[in-house]
Amino acid sequence: MSSLSGCAPTLIARFLSTLLLVLVPLAHAGDEAIAGYSKEPLRAPLFDEAQIAAETMAINNWLNANIQKLTYDQMKGPREHLYDLIDSRVKQHYASEQRVLPKKHDLMLEILFSWAEPLGGFGGSQIFNSVKAGSSPTRTPGMKLPEGLSISLAKDLLTVQSSAGWSVSFPYYFMIWNVGDFTAKGGPRTQLVALSTGAAKDSSQAGKSQATLMFMFSPDEYRSFESYWRRQLGIGAEIKSNELGVKSLSSRHIVDAPTKLHKEFTSWSNPTGSFAVAYLGIEGTYEWNRPHFIDFLRVVAATKSESRPDNVFTGGR
Repeated sequence: MSSLSGCAPTLIARFLSTLLLVLVPLAHAGDEAIAGYSKEPLRAPLFDEAQIAAETMAINNWLNANIQKLTYDQMKGPREHLYDLIDSRVKQHYASEQRVLPKKHDLMLEILFSWAEPLGGFGGSQIFNSVKAGSSPTRTPGMKLPEGLSISLAKDLLTVQSSAGWSVSFPYYFMIWNVGDFTAKGGPRTQLVALSTGAAKDSSQAGKSQATLMFMFSPDEYRSFESYWRRQLGIGAEIKSNELGVKSLSSRHIVDAPTKLHKEFTSWSNPTGSFAVAYLGIEGTYEWNRPHFIDFLRVVAATKSESRPDNVFTGGR
């Protein structure tokens, strides 16, 4: 775990100065917006520009003072707040520019993504290198990935790819908080990618949250794989399946009444192995981000793994 306290004064000085200056163009700015993903959730940011500016300075200062004291479990709250701010900033850029990567260098995004990897966000260094000013030092990804798994960034899409023959791509501002390869106790060998979507208002006491996408793959037999992960999520086989409109996929959907947590689960197999995707969200966030769940399934079902984009970090055990 590394602290950024040494560069914080420089970042803050630049941050304050850019409030009065024209920002410089990014030579590598992406296309209009996230190829393959709906633009519908890219509205109604949780924070306005003034709030993001104030909160960016606040979280930067707080993390510089406290990052070394945080356990991994204690990073969850700051990490989610960080990505709430990132999500709002991205939505502001989309509203003004019709793109999720800004046309010009944005120091708020640079500061926020400077903390993504230190707080446990996979791919954070690749994104930081993409949005940083030319004068800022490039970072080498430091989070360990299981052998055979890699994370790459191409324009505004992150891709997690496996040597087992699958890959998943999604917007760069989604928060990847787990990438694993393990054999579950009493269950199948599983490669897993867990990430959070953009933020939205919900029915919880906090009033906002991010939805969760979980992608699972196994080379093992499909029926036992499907049954194991469906049961882990508390979704019974008696729950009726509904068509998703993505190839021949259907999903089972339940709602936990006390928490208003929606859980949706779909699975399939092909010659490569067995696949499953779970989508979870509190009422409000679940509906708001569901178009990106459908997009995620469509992209996963269509993606081939023969080629690997630039800017790849490959892990090892």
